[in-house]
Amino acid sequence: MTGRPRSDDLPDLVPPMQPATVSGDPPSGPDWVVEVAWTGHRCIAYVQPGRRVRLLSGGNNSMSAAYPELTEPLLRRSPPGGMVLDGTLVARGEEHAPRPRLLKRRSARNRPSDETIRRIPVDFQVADLLWLDGHSTTDLHYADRRALLDGLGFASPPVWTTSPLPATELDTMLAIADQKGAEGLHARHLRGRYHPGGRSRFWIRVPVRRMRQVCVGGWTPADPRRPDSVGTLLLGVPSGASREVPSALHYVGRVGVSLEQRRQLAAALVARRVPVSPFVGDVPADAARHASWAVPELVGLVEFTGWIGGDRMRRPQWRGLLVPAAVRETAWARPPEPTPDTAAPPPDRPPAPSRRGSGASPASQSRELDPAPVTPPPGENRRLEQHFVYNSLNTIAALIRTDPSRARELLFGFADLSRANDRDGTSTLGQELDAVRGYLQLEQARFGARLQVEMDVEGGLEPVPVTAMQVLHVVRRAVQEEIEPLPNGGTLSVVARRTPPGCAITVTAGAGTPTMLLLTAVPDRVGDQGVRPRR
Repeated sequence: MTGRPRSDDLPDLVPPMQPATVSGDPPSGPDWVVEVAWTGHRCIAYVQPGRRVRLLSGGNNSMSAAYPELTEPLLRRSPPGGMVLDGTLVARGEEHAPRPRLLKRRSARNRPSDETIRRIPVDFQVADLLWLDGHSTTDLHYADRRALLDGLGFASPPVWTTSPLPATELDTMLAIADQKGAEGLHARHLRGRYHPGGRSRFWIRVPVRRMRQVCVGGWTPADPRRPDSVGTLLLGVPSGASREVPSALHYVGRVGVSLEQRRQLAAALVARRVPVSPFVGDVPADAARHASWAVPELVGLVEFTGWIGGDRMRRPQWRGLLVPAAVRETAWARPPEPTPDTAAPPPDRPPAPSRRGSGASPASQSRELDPAPVTPPPGENRRLEQHFVYNSLNTIAALIRTDPSRARELLFGFADLSRANDRDGTSTLGQELDAVRGYLQLEQARFGARLQVEMDVEGGLEPVPVTAMQVLHVVRRAVQEEIEPLPNGGTLSVVARRTPPGCAITVTAGAGTPTMLLLTAVPDRVGDQGVRPRR
């Protein structure tokens, strides 16, 4: 083909390729890269400058009307001859939701209202390039397709490129995916070609295997005529926050056991038989039909790959009983919290407060604090699932090529921060400050010299109890609102000092007149207030 390509050269249909499922050990070696498998709707985007943008599902059904906000950013980055992109549509905040409820509300064929678009923003996570400027790219190696895709510059919402990392970091990526609730990774060989409508051993889905604690709340018999026999175990997790093995369980599924395990478990379960189910709510009819119930004193390990319908384990495998001393409160197989349907998601960036020179006094330039506790709104700590995740992985992926040791350090820091993000209830100031340091390290890698950090913590304060994520919440807000909008950035200062009720934390951010946040940990009321603002 010679001369400038015409926009009508764009193919009408490129059937999406599907990943193969790994059998045996995951791929490794320098020719493989891995990335998180985002949860959402598969989407192939056909972009024709001067004409239109078509969005087709994995089944080649049109989704164009449901996502009109993607048209402008796709056209803006397209070359004259158009392009075809392969990726995933993700409802912001539901990147790893086992049941993407928000995205379902945006997937109708009718055009959504402006209010719906604002309330349920959707991102297009682009993973591959199938056509560019009049030429098919499917016969190119993945490394070459990826280089062309990165050159298009999709680095901000609502269209992002994914962040593949070398397969040498597979274990860390699996740990991050486990913490985030993702069900798997995608592993791609750098020399792999794109096979429209087919599969290839050069693109593999690697499932995340989770090992979690469960209580045995009952069993179904191997033979209904012998109710004391054991066929499958009915599993649950504590419905409350008690550290003791509870009498009330949330049902999470059932699992088959081997013949030898059945014999070992039968006597223990029969001795604990009770006439009433220990599960809160209904147990599925097929599981409850011939079930016998048990006092949930037996705790075991189950390995599984994810969640079905939000609260049922996918492909569970029984791994044996635990002795009571090995039971850990943080290791229960708790289903992920559902994403609220009605809550308005946060804006891409909070509005920047007024700056020096606006005529406002220093007092008015300080953040106005409500006397109520500084507590993240519902789901606020889960906002690490949004653009911060994309930005962090993109930053680490870029550093892999220029500074591998620093990229690896940041990847470990991101994994630590993810664990802190998943911590519920009470934390300690030491754990909170570790999470703050991990977060600021990642943001400094992204902002460079625009973000300077000063931390001054009085010794001996690490054990002070605080509510999980409250300190990090304030620091993140300070960086986003006070430093990021400034062309030259600024300095973020965190100072912790002992006070009679516990400790006071002062977060100062920005250039010029600082914004002050004073937080006081209240050890005896941490369950209610944790970190409290003070004027």
